Amino acid sequence: MTHRLNRRSALFVLGASACAASPLAAWTQTSTYPSRPVKIIMPWTAGGGGDVLVRAMTASMAQRLGQPVIVENRPGAIGTIGSLAAANSAADGYTLVYGTADSHSIAPHILKVPPYDSKKAFVAVAPIGFTPLALMVHASHPARNFAQFMQMAKDVKTPMTFGSWGQGSSGQIVMEALKQKTKLDLLHVPYNGTAPLMQAQLASQIDCAIVPVLVADQHVKAGTVRILAVTARERLPGFPDTPILKEFGVELDMGPWLGFLAPAGTPTDVVNKLNGAITATLQEPQVAEVMKKMTMVIQQMSPSAYQQFYNSEFDRWGSYIKTAKVTVDQ
Repeated sequence: MTHRLNRRSALFVLGASACAASPLAAWTQTSTYPSRPVKIIMPWTAGGGGDVLVRAMTASMAQRLGQPVIVENRPGAIGTIGSLAAANSAADGYTLVYGTADSHSIAPHILKVPPYDSKKAFVAVAPIGFTPLALMVHASHPARNFAQFMQMAKDVKTPMTFGSWGQGSSGQIVMEALKQKTKLDLLHVPYNGTAPLMQAQLASQIDCAIVPVLVADQHVKAGTVRILAVTARERLPGFPDTPILKEFGVELDMGPWLGFLAPAGTPTDVVNKLNGAITATLQEPQVAEVMKKMTMVIQQMSPSAYQQFYNSEFDRWGSYIKTAKVTVDQ
């Protein structure tokens, strides 16, 4: 009788252990992660806007994760070099990449040989926000607002010109989207960066230009350029008198997005923990102040919501690119 009871007790314990194995394993993984430093690959040059922002976030992220968070710059090829390195890393949560619309929603569509499939190679971890863009003209331009500009663009026999900071840049694609939504005929003039683009605009070599609001700000204050509209969902706090495109009936309310991604296959519980640390970090006053100075708009989502957004943005930008037939040489 005693032998039978002991045997039943043993079977009960084994059964209970088996039932609890899966939840216990998940709990153990979450509770022990991270056990070493977390690396963020920055696929853009050191000192750039994204680099400055991410480095401003690392201290708070490290405090919340309990491990150092380091940044490794691997720039080149519209951000695809560093992004590809991240995609090929172990899917264990110890390697993240700073992703942007340029590197993940645009580059795979415009490169003849895409280095990765954005939807299959990455999992969305947490958004940072987006960068509003400004459509501007020289201060001497006769168009005083966006409505007048649209009318002028429709009336001229020779297409007006718009400049961007590069062929295939998010600036160009936003303008291609604007052209498609308004039926405007504008000729693209690409420049190698925002500095030469601004020089061309200040010299009135182009009719208009599209740049991040931060780039235009100093020239607006100097009275040399005028912003006609910005790509945002609502008027920006620093530019309360500058209208958004939606006020003119143009449904184009966001600039390039930015956020954190991880290699596909990264455990869900690890993604959730990273999302929580990043979301809390974005609420830190010093981080919010950096974003405010850079005129970036914070956007927070759960991992599942961000994944849906990430996938939809890939499709949205891709549709504009396909219609405009934008390509770049590799």
